[in-house]
Amino acid sequence: MEVSVKGLVSKAIVIALGLVPAASFADTFTLRIGSGHALGPVTYVNTSNQFLVPEIERRVSERTEHTVRFIEAYGGSIAKTGETLEAVEKGILDMGHVCFCFEPAKAPLQNLNYFVPFSTPSAVQQLEITREVYDAFPVMTEMFSEQYSQTLLALTGYDNYNLGTSFAWESFVDLEGHKIGGAGANLNWFEGSGMTVVQAGIPEFYTGIQTGVIEGASLFPSSYFGLKLHEIAPNYKIVNFGAMMVNGLLINNDTLEGLPQEVADIIREVAAEYENMTAQALDAAQADGLEKLRAAGADVTELSAEERQAWAERLQTLPTRKAEEFTELGYDGPAIFNAYLAAAEAAGFSFPVDYTVK
Repeated sequence: MEVSVKGLVSKAIVIALGLVPAASFADTFTLRIGSGHALGPVTYVNTSNQFLVPEIERRVSERTEHTVRFIEAYGGSIAKTGETLEAVEKGILDMGHVCFCFEPAKAPLQNLNYFVPFSTPSAVQQLEITREVYDAFPVMTEMFSEQYSQTLLALTGYDNYNLGTSFAWESFVDLEGHKIGGAGANLNWFEGSGMTVVQAGIPEFYTGIQTGVIEGASLFPSSYFGLKLHEIAPNYKIVNFGAMMVNGLLINNDTLEGLPQEVADIIREVAAEYENMTAQALDAAQADGLEKLRAAGADVTELSAEERQAWAERLQTLPTRKAEEFTELGYDGPAIFNAYLAAAEAAGFSFPVDYTVK
């Protein structure tokens, strides 16, 4: 028998009346999972398709009497990048991959990584650091259930952000007068450059550069190559803004509560493994992306240590300013930022400047 998660009320009544033993039901649950980003050029979507979905289906089939069948809706086919959180909240999607960069009002805390630039280029290390902050501040997880009727299952994100452009440049001052695209939160990194910053998502970058709306994008090497941006913006500068754990895998609370406990437990179990696997895949994709960009003829260069240091000094007050915004929203901004900085230090990472927030 195939049922929707929300169609179990009548069955619950039958069980409660004792007409049929609960254990006799073996159902197929159809779950819709989606993202605004596409399969192929975006790593966390690939690991969703290649590991998360088939592994949940396999384990449920092997370890329970039930079956889970996923309908995968990537690339904005059900909800675009800025719509996924709401789609999960409304139950349009049962599970969704949400980029918090497109939810600055609803998920400000979860954009934390973006507000501490020049962080670790390793997604594995960034996940370790960021997870410690989430564990120390349960509000970062609990707010999804309390405010948006969904549960955070896993953190994912992106490999090391750099800057790809259609024009050659060597220093911060060379950026003046040009137009750059970014997800929103990462556009803070270009304060004082004299650039025109344009909020745009990955699906819009190629056309944006091609039509001259933007002249490049702040993007990680895996997707820069995957989107073939090097064909129209061949200058890829390694700036090392850092890997970012700024995505969440979320599940609608009604969906989760409507599943048999053993099925829900498997979903949580696989999601935790998916979180770690994706971080590892991101680090591998970063190295692979850089290698493929070079092989494709892109001009891959590295920003000088002196320029990077000066750039970091320009942004030294960014964490403090964002901490103040967090505090105005009712959170302990300084505590959250300093917990992140302490976790980074404990993990062995050193920032180019002292970001201590008081």
